[in-house]
Amino acid sequence: MNYIPFQRMQSRIEISKSDSDLGYFYDLLLYGEYITKTIALYLVATINEDSDRTQYRLEHSLVRANAVGDFSKAIEDIVIGPAAQQISSAIRDYELNELTKRAKKGDWQYKAQELLVESLYVFGIEQETLPTKSPLRKWFHLFTFLRNKTKGHGAPKVECCSIACPKIEESIQLIIENFSAFSRSWVHLHRNLNGKYRVSKLTENASEFDYLKREVTHNYENGIYVFLDHPRRIKLYHTNAELTDFWITNGNLKKDLYEAISYISDERMNQSAQGFLQPVTKLPSSHTEGDSQLEVKNNCLTNLPKPPDFYVNRNELESELNRILLQKDRYPIVTLLGKGGVGKTSLALNSITKLTETNRFELIIWFSARDIDLLIDGPKQVQTKVLNIEDIAKEYCNLLDMRLKGNEAVQYFSDEMTKNRFGIALYVFDNFETVTNPIEVFEWINTHIRNPNKVLITSRISRNFKADYPIEILGMTEDECRELIEKTAFELNIEHLLSKKYIDDLIIESDGHPYIIKILLGEVAKKGKAATIKRIVADQEQILSALFKRTFNTLSPAAKRVFLTLCSWNSMIPLIAVEAVLWRPENEKMDVQVAIEELRQSSFIDVINKSGDDIINVPLAATLFGKAELEVYPEKIKVDADKKLLMEFGATSYSNLSSGLVRNIERKFRAISNRISSVEQFEQELPILEYIASRYPKTYEYIIQVYEEYNDYEKVKYYVREYLKSNIVFSKKEELWLKLADICKYTDDWDGESHALIELIQLPNVELNKISDVANRINNHIYYNYDAKTNEYKRELLSIIIDVLKSKISQCNAIDLSRLGWLLLNNNRPQEAEEVVKRGLSIDQDNVYCQRLLNKLEKTTR
Repeated sequence: MNYIPFQRMQSRIEISKSDSDLGYFYDLLLYGEYITKTIALYLVATINEDSDRTQYRLEHSLVRANAVGDFSKAIEDIVIGPAAQQISSAIRDYELNELTKRAKKGDWQYKAQELLVESLYVFGIEQETLPTKSPLRKWFHLFTFLRNKTKGHGAPKVECCSIACPKIEESIQLIIENFSAFSRSWVHLHRNLNGKYRVSKLTENASEFDYLKREVTHNYENGIYVFLDHPRRIKLYHTNAELTDFWITNGNLKKDLYEAISYISDERMNQSAQGFLQPVTKLPSSHTEGDSQLEVKNNCLTNLPKPPDFYVNRNELESELNRILLQKDRYPIVTLLGKGGVGKTSLALNSITKLTETNRFELIIWFSARDIDLLIDGPKQVQTKVLNIEDIAKEYCNLLDMRLKGNEAVQYFSDEMTKNRFGIALYVFDNFETVTNPIEVFEWINTHIRNPNKVLITSRISRNFKADYPIEILGMTEDECRELIEKTAFELNIEHLLSKKYIDDLIIESDGHPYIIKILLGEVAKKGKAATIKRIVADQEQILSALFKRTFNTLSPAAKRVFLTLCSWNSMIPLIAVEAVLWRPENEKMDVQVAIEELRQSSFIDVINKSGDDIINVPLAATLFGKAELEVYPEKIKVDADKKLLMEFGATSYSNLSSGLVRNIERKFRAISNRISSVEQFEQELPILEYIASRYPKTYEYIIQVYEEYNDYEKVKYYVREYLKSNIVFSKKEELWLKLADICKYTDDWDGESHALIELIQLPNVELNKISDVANRINNHIYYNYDAKTNEYKRELLSIIIDVLKSKISQCNAIDLSRLGWLLLNNNRPQEAEEVVKRGLSIDQDNVYCQRLLNKLEKTTR
C-alpha cells in the first residue's frame, strides 16, 4: 500500500482484528467511510473552475454533509452528472474510466462490488442481484447501504461480523490497490517564510512536487495536494507538515466552523468554513460586466459597460494611461495595479470611453472576471463572466456571433489578438487576479498580442507577472478626495453633518482610498451623525475582507508575517526596526526587505522617507484587516513576541517624524536597560542591536556604553572596532581610535594600544598636537618596558610615526621635535635624532626635553 493515511488506517484494522470481530467490523465500516470521503473530495479537486461554480457547489454541499451517503451521491453527480463536463482531462482515461466502466466478472471493480453484496447476504439484508456488468461507482452506494443497515439502523451479530469482515476488507483493499488516484503523487505542502515549500509525502513517490522545494515563485495555500495536470488542493481534508494525523470533513456545520474527524485516531477538530458560506444559487451579474452585444459607440465597435454615475477625474493617471494607449509601436500590454476599491475599473472605463471619440481603435472588447461588486452599501458577490482562456475565447466568439467552441475558439481569438479583422483593437481584462490561473492567461496574452493592438489589464496582483507598462493606482490626492467627499455628501444629503475637521480626518484615515471614503460617508448617512472613523471602519469586517482578503492570500508567507507584525501595533515603525526584530535568530529565516517591497507593491503599506530614514505606515483599513487575520494566524505567539520588541522603539506618528531614528533607538536602549540585570541578559538582545548598528552605526555607542557599565572591556574593544569599520566621519574615527587606545592601555594591551595610536595619526587632517601626544605615548612605553625595545615590529611602528611627524616638521615646536628625536633614537637612528633635537633647541634653547635628549645622545656617542 502506497498511501500513508490508509497505511495508518490499516494498522488500526489489524489491532481491532485481534481484539474482537465486532470491533473489527465497525472499524472496517469507518475505513469504508474514509475511502468514500477521500475519493469524493479527490474528484471535486479534479473539477476545473467554471462560471457556474460547479466545484464550489459540491464543496458547499460536502462541508454540510452529515452522512456518508451524501458523499456517495456526490461521486455519482461528478462522474455521470453535469459536473463530469468540468473534470480534468488528466483523469478521464484513468479514474473516470475506472468509475464508469461497466465492469464484468474478473475485473477488480466487479469483484469489489460482489464482495459487498455477499456481505449484505451474510447479514440477511435483502439486495438486488448484482448485474452481469456494473460500474465501480455503484460500490459507494452498496457500501452506504451496508453501513446504514448494520451500524446505522441495526444490531449486527458477532458471528455474522466474523464471516463478513474478511469480505469487506478484501473489497476495500481492491479499491485501495487498484484505483489510480492512490498511485498518484500526494503531498502536504507547507510554505516556509523563505518562499520555498516543505513537501511532506503522503505517497512513496512525489517527485512532481520537488520543484517547490527549490523555487520561490509559486503560491499554494498550505494543505493536502495531488498532482494531476498541476498541483490540485484537496479541500476539506487536513493534516500537518509532520503528518501526525489526518482529518476529513464530518459535517456538523455551526456558524462558520465545521467538524473534521480522524478515522485513524477518532480525534475531532473544528475547521473554518469561511470559504463555503456563500449561497450556491446563480449570482447576479456585475454592474461592470461588458454588454452581451457589440454596439457602435462614437468611432468604435464595443461592448463597454456603462461608466460610473459620477466620477472624480484623476488627471495625472488619466493622462499617463491615455498617452500609453495612444502609442501604436510600444507597450502592447498595460496594467493598472492597485488594491481593491482604489478605482482601477472606474479609471479604465472613463479613459477608454473618451478614447472611443478618437480614431485610435476600431474595436474595444471588455472582459470581466469580477466576482465582487464594491457598492456603497457593502460588497456583493456577483457572477464571474470569464475565468480562464476558454471562457475568454468563448466570450469573444459569442460577441461576434461565431459558434466556435473549445480549441477552435481559443485559436481564433489568439489570431485576433495578433491581427484583428475589424481593425486595430483594444482588449480590456478587468479584475485579472480573479481568473483561475493569472500567470498562464497572461503568458497566453503576451504570446499573441501585437502592436498596434493593445491589452489593458486591471489587477490587484502585481508580483506574479510583469506587464510592458505597469501603472500603479494609489489613493487619491487631497484635492481629489475633497471632490469625491463633496459629490458623495451631496448625493447622500449629508453635507450639514460633515465638519472641516471630520473631512480632514476622513482623508487621512482613509489614506485617500475612494471606496473607504464612500463607505464611511454611507455610514454617516445611515446613522445621521459623523461617528468615529476608526470605529466605523472596524465594524466593516465584510468590507475589509472584500478589499484585502484576495490580495492577502496571494502574499508570500514572509510578506504575511511582516504585515501581521506591522498590524499588531498601531504605530508607524522604522524600517530598520522591523528588519532587526524579524531577522533575530529566534525567527525562521526570511528576506524581510523583499517581503516589505512585496507589501508596498501590493499597497498594504506605505514607506515614507524622512531625513534619510525609511518609516513604514500601514493605513487604517489595512491595519484593522490585519488585526482580524492575526487572531487566526498560526504563529500569533511569535508575532506577539516581535511586537513587544518593536514597541520598545516607541510610537512614531506623522507629528514626530522629524525627530528621526535617533529617538527610537534611544528609547529601545532605555527599555533594554530597564529590564536587564546582567551582561548575559543584554547579549540576548544583541542580534537585534547589531543589525540596527550595521545600518545605523551610532547604535554601537549605546552597545559600548552598556558593556562599559558591566566593565567588560574586551567587548568594549570589540564593538569600538566594529564601529570603526562602519562608514563614519573622520572626526568620529579620531575619537574612537583614541578611545580604543585608552581602553587597551587600561587593560595592558600594548599591541591594541599601539595599533590604535598608529591608525589615529594616519587619519586625514589629524592635528599635530595629537600626533605629538601619540609619539610621547609610544616613547614612554618603550622607556618603561624592556621587552618593547626588542619587538620585531618596533622598527615598522616607529617608522610610521616618524614619517608622519616629519611631514609636519615645519609646524613642530621644541617639545614636538624632542619627541621626534626620541622616536629616532629608539629606532636606532641617532644621527637623525641629533639633527632634530638641535633644531628644537634653535626654537627654544631652554627646552628641558631637547636638552635631556641631547645629553643622552652625547653619552651614547662617546
